[in-house]
Amino acid sequence: MSSRRVLVVGTTPDYVDIIRRRYPGRALFLTDERMRLEASEETPGPEEEVTFDLRDARGSAEALSGHLVRYDIELSGLTCYDDESLILASDLADRWKLPFHSLEAVRTSRSKFHSKRAWLRSGVCCPRSLTARDRDDLETVMDKLGFPLVLKPLTGSGSELVFWCRKREDARKAFRIITRRLANHTDDRMYRSFSPPGRGLDPRQDVVLEEGFTGPEFSCDFVLSGHRAQLVRLSGKILAPEIGTGTALLYYVADMEETGISQRDLEAQLRNSASSMGFEQGIFMADFIVHRGRPYFLEVSARPAGDCLPWLVKASSGIDTLGLALDVAEGRTIFLPKLESHEFLAAFRMFARREGLLQNLANGRLQTDPKVLEVVFYRKPGHRVALPPDDYFSRVLGHVVFRPGDRSRLSEEGACLEELAEVEIAS
Repeated sequence: MSSRRVLVVGTTPDYVDIIRRRYPGRALFLTDERMRLEASEETPGPEEEVTFDLRDARGSAEALSGHLVRYDIELSGLTCYDDESLILASDLADRWKLPFHSLEAVRTSRSKFHSKRAWLRSGVCCPRSLTARDRDDLETVMDKLGFPLVLKPLTGSGSELVFWCRKREDARKAFRIITRRLANHTDDRMYRSFSPPGRGLDPRQDVVLEEGFTGPEFSCDFVLSGHRAQLVRLSGKILAPEIGTGTALLYYVADMEETGISQRDLEAQLRNSASSMGFEQGIFMADFIVHRGRPYFLEVSARPAGDCLPWLVKASSGIDTLGLALDVAEGRTIFLPKLESHEFLAAFRMFARREGLLQNLANGRLQTDPKVLEVVFYRKPGHRVALPPDDYFSRVLGHVVFRPGDRSRLSEEGACLEELAEVEIAS
């Protein structure tokens, strides 16, 4: 009798390790072979994982097909936790006739320009955006949009190569940095060229310029089903501009009152934001700024949020968003606790402040602080740290989930906790 598993497409080895331990026998992982070679986590059993060069969609499908036959596995669903794997996931879902997002919807959402064009057509509030490929384009766009402006890659993720610019010279400098970095970027899955709707834009050449809005910034996960969006969690962000534009230093459990928007209205906007791009069902994450009393959407992606948020959500509400994605993929009935039942907790992200070789990373006095609920390190001694704009991810060392003592001093409390960790970096 064949076993049934959810196909998890292209996630990182740390997520693979977490999912296979929390939900043994439930998932089949399709993992990029380069990530598996560099992983420090335990290698899954041969029946649990298919490794291949995920830049090769046809070869990946053939490797998966052979694996399913070899181990007598039937796919019960498909999910994805990583932006750069969504297009491949859509292709595989179509090949195996599994419920997932259409290729057109994924391509629209992956483009920071086309997603906003779809939103504006549907009346969803978002910054106006245009693209620039060369210096002349840049000057024209600056004239049209004015300042402040945010410059970012077409298909990037997180805060990588995102710049807040208040004047022309700032924007010109940011444009030079982005275009030079993208031309030689080593992540050829995140910045791989594809054919989005409309005119052909190239993630290696085209830069997105958006209106820069100010206001409190929030992040949320939601489930879309039956023309209804249901919030899974709502988190406030505390940004760290000294570290980089759009870089979240800390996330905390927020309530609807902070946004000034009713849950019903926000869920209606989330539904519209997803459906306007062509999505019909699934689990999503969204980032938005509240500006003049309205949510202005920055990004909606067809996956649950990552980074420290799965740990924060699980500690505050008991919801495991990694497992929730498996449930959604299999069409299981979803029961979510009310937002007001989520405990007020926060997660502080730990960053390396200089380049070099990580020699020591330990809990230190963190383990004795009564506010600390969980410490998660992503790195180990021997890790090489680089800083932006060369690398935005190697500097992230881990996070601390804690129970704040004072809502008004979240940043200070997080910084104090960071000082309790033992971090040594040699030049």
